[in-house]
Amino acid sequence: MKPHSLPFDADVYVLSYPKAGRTWLRALVGKTLVDRYHYSERRMLDVQALTRLAGVPEIGFDHDGSAQRLQVRWQDMATDRDVYAGKRVLLLGRDVRDNLVSAYLQATRRVGVWNEPISAFVRDERYGVDKVLNFYRIWSASRHIPAAFMYVRYEDMHADTAGTLARVLPFLGIGVEAAAIDAAVEYCRFDNLRRAEVERRFRGSALVPKNPDDPESYKVRKGKVGNYAEYLSPANVAFIDTAVAERGCEFTRASLEH
Repeated sequence: MKPHSLPFDADVYVLSYPKAGRTWLRALVGKTLVDRYHYSERRMLDVQALTRLAGVPEIGFDHDGSAQRLQVRWQDMATDRDVYAGKRVLLLGRDVRDNLVSAYLQATRRVGVWNEPISAFVRDERYGVDKVLNFYRIWSASRHIPAAFMYVRYEDMHADTAGTLARVLPFLGIGVEAAAIDAAVEYCRFDNLRRAEVERRFRGSALVPKNPDDPESYKVRKGKVGNYAEYLSPANVAFIDTAVAERGCEFTRASLEH
């Protein structure tokens, strides 16, 4: 197994398993930056470059070795996180069932790495529930390594977007007034981000529909909490819940409370 390495150099890393809410948080942070420093809205999702230009701590967003295109089995994931010593790390989490549904739709509709039913996906060593759980177990054992560590759940962002952003921004090294936070929250409503994706409002490919005629291929898909039952059978939900109960950690067991 290769030792873990940093994906790029930054001061602060926002890390997440795929489809845990990273793009939404990136948009919220990016909106506060373009408004405060008067940058072009088209650059809103390029947070690392914006922070570099602004002279604030450089922020990078990454999947920390769990990206679907890598197709790494959960057993082969590097477990050391010593490379984050001296850095600040914000870890994003999401209900495991919702996360797997969203990851399945990305794998089938956007990335093109899967073409089998979702029941096989949630059991697969490269994409399924054990991959999600191992990702968070690694960070549960490594949270002491960074100079500072914060854990934020997607569900918290939904329940209180402004309050969550007000906690996150100081951790990232960004100081803004409450009005700027409210403006970012309003701009980054899911209906507006969905329109922005259709209009290709931002530079780069981070927020571009794979197939404009397929709603499930959009990066901003539904933005709902707890809609996994629309896609997962009771047997698949039970399989995931059992895995979370047996092999989860503090970052994933909250899924069982809902």
